[in-house]
Amino acid sequence: MPELIATHPSIRWRRRTGSSPSAPPPRRWSSISVVSITSVDSSSSLDEDDVQIDSTSTSRRTLGGAFSLRNLLSFDAFTLRSTAWRKERMLTSTNAESNGEVSYIPHYGHNVCFIPQQFHYTVMELEPYRKIGDPEMDVLLNFCGCGAFDDVIAYASKEYQNGTQSPSSRFYKHYHDHIPDWVDFDQIQRGIDVFLAYLPVAGCALFYRSLVGGFSIPQIVQVLIATRYLVPSHLAKGSDSSLRSEASTNRDRKRSEERLIDTGGFLACCFAPLVSIDSEEKVPTAASLRPGGKGWEAALRVRVLHAKVRRALLQSKKAGSGWDVERDGIPINQEDLAATLLAFSVNVLLGIETVAGRPLPESEQRDYLALWRYLGWLLGVDTVETEDGQFKSSNARTHNPLIPIDPCGPRKLSKVDDQGRLGSLDVETTEIDPANDSIIHSYATLESMILHLLHPEESSRELVRHLLSLKSFVMFRSEVCRKFLGDPLSDDLGISKSSMNWRGWRKEAFYNFVSHVGVKFFLYLFLLFLRWYTKMPMSSPWIRSRAIVWHAKLEGKFLRVWEKMHSKRMLNAAPATQNTATAKSSSKNSCCPFAMVMAPSL
Repeated sequence: MPELIATHPSIRWRRRTGSSPSAPPPRRWSSISVVSITSVDSSSSLDEDDVQIDSTSTSRRTLGGAFSLRNLLSFDAFTLRSTAWRKERMLTSTNAESNGEVSYIPHYGHNVCFIPQQFHYTVMELEPYRKIGDPEMDVLLNFCGCGAFDDVIAYASKEYQNGTQSPSSRFYKHYHDHIPDWVDFDQIQRGIDVFLAYLPVAGCALFYRSLVGGFSIPQIVQVLIATRYLVPSHLAKGSDSSLRSEASTNRDRKRSEERLIDTGGFLACCFAPLVSIDSEEKVPTAASLRPGGKGWEAALRVRVLHAKVRRALLQSKKAGSGWDVERDGIPINQEDLAATLLAFSVNVLLGIETVAGRPLPESEQRDYLALWRYLGWLLGVDTVETEDGQFKSSNARTHNPLIPIDPCGPRKLSKVDDQGRLGSLDVETTEIDPANDSIIHSYATLESMILHLLHPEESSRELVRHLLSLKSFVMFRSEVCRKFLGDPLSDDLGISKSSMNWRGWRKEAFYNFVSHVGVKFFLYLFLLFLRWYTKMPMSSPWIRSRAIVWHAKLEGKFLRVWEKMHSKRMLNAAPATQNTATAKSSSKNSCCPFAMVMAPSL
């Protein structure tokens, strides 16, 4: 008789009398899982007695199949359907290039199926990207200057309109007149609709999974500390947190909240409609992200801000203090930019799947990745612009000899010389991965960078505690964060966990019990509501279209409020001699230039 091993105590299928089930009938399982057969002859058949049945579990059926309270309350960041699908696709399309090198690497609860050369990036491949910043923008700043209130994009636009032949006008022309071949603004609009349709859960994923999880990378935290961005003042100054005053703590929280709202303002510039939803005025699809649009300019201004930060940190190194290039690489380098782009794209898709319990359709995932591929091109992520024989990318090869990672692109481009080093691009010898799928490439690239970068230090834990304490209900917010990140990473980051330690009938134990039950009750109430709110647009096209319209209106209202608030902050931050000019710039451009307000004070 074949040897059968049940891998889970509740694994069984329903017994049917009078028949010999050689395979379990579809949708006839209760408390479904898997029976592992370790040695089965191909000609043998299974008898009823060969199947181990758990008599203790009870079957609950709904219209959708098996149901249990555990499944209802399950918000698992690890056992995702999309992970199994991607793993199967990669393994079935593995070619001779990978030389059979498939390994499984555990990392904070995830078991990464790592396939080098063909899908994933090794440390040797990623390290050179840490020595490359944004050469195109860095050269432009050398020409235009780098004052805290210099509006580089407005200056470049003026040069372009006047027909002046200068580095700034050529930069502006590059992004205004030469859109990459793969850009389809109808697809970009569909990507925007994905974000708007699932706006609440996307916002939660951006904060709890992308921001908290991504900012736990030590190299990125070093940039935040050096620029005093989103970090408490004692961490930037290297002082003891116990010496902070209440006024200093409140000031740090207010500053961090403003900068988080600025990130929301950038997203609103990109995704909010240019005109009211109820207006009859016709506008092209993805109008805000077309050349000259509000979101298009906002992305370029964020890119200028990054370049100013990079320049300031490198200059502080030349002055004999500050940034360690050998250890941390160039500030805001190509790997950091690619990892951040994937945090806003792939991590949002994973967050939606964690809450909804199922992934978005593949078409919606590809549309959303195409949106962020275009935004990455504007933000300075080295991206393939044309995929014909005249292969070129957004950064000239003379400035950046490395092949673009193109994190949201359709494939991994690879070429390795005899010494195992990445070389310059040669179209004839470049090998292109046969699995031409942006979903596979983007997820594999994120996994590679997580394995390379995600190793939290004490500064990471300080930053995470600061971010989760910006508002009240810290324990509740910590529990939500743990659901998005998983317990292993949350434990290493020191994220609080509600626990019930009953130590007899004492007042403190009773209060602890009530607090624990209350946190868990509101946690699951919030997550279940968020799951219902997310699955409704998934299940009905009509509800999805209504959700897009409703959330687009909310984005538009938020954008108008943010612009007014941002204008006041810019006027207060500008020197007295520049207030007039700044006010004129603010009134002329509905989107306030990010780099004029958020310039680092080093």
